[in-house]
Amino acid sequence: MSYVLLAGFLVFGHVFTRSGKVAQVGWAHYFLHSIYALSEPTILRLTDFLVTKKLFTQNPIGRAILWLLCATQPLAPHGVVIPTGVAIRMVRDIEKRTGEKAHIAVGPCVCQKALGRYAEPTYKDISIWYGAEIYKRFYSDEYRLINADEAEHIFKECHRAGLTPIVEFCMQSRAWMFVICNCDSAICCPTRVYNLTGISIYPGPYIASQDDDRCLGKEQCGACITRCNFDANKTLNGSVFLDGEKCMGCGLCVTTCRGKARQLERRADYRGRLLPWEYGKDADVEARPIPG
Repeated sequence: MSYVLLAGFLVFGHVFTRSGKVAQVGWAHYFLHSIYALSEPTILRLTDFLVTKKLFTQNPIGRAILWLLCATQPLAPHGVVIPTGVAIRMVRDIEKRTGEKAHIAVGPCVCQKALGRYAEPTYKDISIWYGAEIYKRFYSDEYRLINADEAEHIFKECHRAGLTPIVEFCMQSRAWMFVICNCDSAICCPTRVYNLTGISIYPGPYIASQDDDRCLGKEQCGACITRCNFDANKTLNGSVFLDGEKCMGCGLCVTTCRGKARQLERRADYRGRLLPWEYGKDADVEARPIPG
């Protein structure tokens, strides 16, 4: 703990601020997130305990307690869903802004490591900005610094595996942006919490749309159903329907659709409090399907 206290009074890394500029992270910011980084495995195990108990998943009072616990934790990460192409553009932007001192690192999925449950790929947490420095410092044997090309390769591998890119923030502030996770709905704690409570993850700047005339249906395709981590696709009499209320805008169904019936478009009511639309400028290009 003394090592954490010492590191907290030094200034490392960078943050993406509310003004859209890159600034050096302050000692208090660094110190608080260092505490979180060291506590994260315990927090994830506690979260897993809660979301696997019927008391909190099938009981109305228990679900309300779970919602309250998730909603009142300021340091708990909240994420915004983005398409894989936007994730790639983000790390390239970080590399461009910070040059040779770019803060991008990859490490093992924290949820998998904390819970002892594994599914490939395992090295898929792309820490960014000051987060890369913190996790590299405290878990030096597990994290390594990478460049944007390496990050792009990992994002594409995760996309093929059906994982959702989620850029995460603490303290409900874009200045606390620290990682782009690649998440599933079986192990990932934030995704499982969201699917139970609607807390911890926000829809991103995109939303999928469907051309019903081109949809091949569940029997001939149906891959969008299995690929979606948020249960946004329903079937009726063999036909597939997109539930826009549940679509988070990851684009996994767009790249999977055999009939090319899906596309991503800008979400009309996107507010962008955590991840402003302007941060993804020229992002229409990034919403296109990622090639195999």
